[in-house]
Amino acid sequence: MVSIEITEGELVVRVRGWHKVLAMRGVLRIPLSHVRAVRARPKEAYFDDEIVEGWRGVGTYVPHKLAAGLVYTKDGPSFYDVRDPERTIALDVDGENVRHVVVQLGDEMPDDAVKRIRRAISSE
Repeated sequence: MVSIEITEGELVVRVRGWHKVLAMRGVLRIPLSHVRAVRARPKEAYFDDEIVEGWRGVGTYVPHKLAAGLVYTKDGPSFYDVRDPERTIALDVDGENVRHVVVQLGDEMPDDAVKRIRRAISSE
């Protein structure tokens, strides 16, 4: 699970707890100008339908259970931290090493996070 922070000009995704180990990553920093879209409960969160090469990534992929870390999807490399697709958001990004960031939120509802991120992007 993750928490999302918005600082001046940057979106910070903090991977929490054991998920840091599973994802092999603790923090993602993405300039707000690189975020082109954000969605709640995206279809990509159902990762078994999207991941084409889980073995090539860096992290943990257990079919039907968990995707955490860098995986390869139909669109290219993406960062995942998902167990429960209903608690996720997806960020579509440009100018980064990944095309999508699909993460499960810890304490925030997906719709609330999407609204907060969209406000930050629009004021950028």
